[in-house]
Amino acid sequence: MMRTLGAGPRPFSRLAQQFFNEPLCILPHKAEVIACALQQRLGIAKIDGIDGVTLDARAMMDRAATAADAARDYRSGKSFHEKDGIAVIHIDGTLVHKYGWLDPVSGMTGYDGIAKKHREAMRDQDIEAIWFDIDSPGGSTAGLFALCLQIAAATKAEGGKPHYAYVNEQACSAAYAIASVCDKVFGPEDACVGSIGCVIVHSDLTAALDKAGAEVTIIRAGERKYRGSAYEKLDKATMAKLQSAVDDTRRRFAEMVSIMRPITFEGVMATEADWFEGREAVQLGLMDEILSEQEAWDRLEEEIDQIKRERRQQQ
Repeated sequence: MMRTLGAGPRPFSRLAQQFFNEPLCILPHKAEVIACALQQRLGIAKIDGIDGVTLDARAMMDRAATAADAARDYRSGKSFHEKDGIAVIHIDGTLVHKYGWLDPVSGMTGYDGIAKKHREAMRDQDIEAIWFDIDSPGGSTAGLFALCLQIAAATKAEGGKPHYAYVNEQACSAAYAIASVCDKVFGPEDACVGSIGCVIVHSDLTAALDKAGAEVTIIRAGERKYRGSAYEKLDKATMAKLQSAVDDTRRRFAEMVSIMRPITFEGVMATEADWFEGREAVQLGLMDEILSEQEAWDRLEEEIDQIKRERRQQQ
């Protein structure tokens, strides 16, 4: 039985507000899947994909709606799964801001749920370390940097508990931002990380409206009011504003990665928001080492034991 943070999943209209005309840290193919799903909910059965292939929105939405429950320790009543003094927090699917569910559901995870689990794990005296199990292409920018700051302030580097991110098997864009602020980032040979950039998806419905014989009249008070809507072509000023937004988000993202990872700001920018696998990711400094999940877990347990020994010596 799924437990919630108040209300259940947000209606598609709320998700659409987070997705269209807003800076996103997400892989392009995943953005396309979500766009198709939302377009279908808005009454458009099929749209052309980025590569020109017609995509069936209903089928895409069904594939994107696979729920992946986070492991929760119901016996203890904690919001996270706990094993050997380690809190396990799952980050799965598309990441959104105020999703409202504590556990990942319908292929999405809310930053609010992650933040709540993380705060509770940090307050729990039985928890010695945090393990983020990540399999996500990224998502919304809204709420992302606040979550990253919360995690960064709680890491071992800041005198807190060790934080390990395990890429199982994708941590791209917003998901990589979360991984990057952890003490260590591990993953298997085919782990996929990076995509340190930003994108804004603008939906232009003008051609569809013309084909349907529908005409939308926008009556605005203020020249910039409602610019960037789906019902008119983008003007140059709006395009420049949106471009500035993605450029600024990419800069902030790159600065954070360069502070937390062994890679310079220039090195991050030189990746041009590409994604990287396995050994190349390690060479760039985006991952620490290629390890199996068990090997990485054993490494974290060894670090916990070392911290305990140091505490006893100080007493």
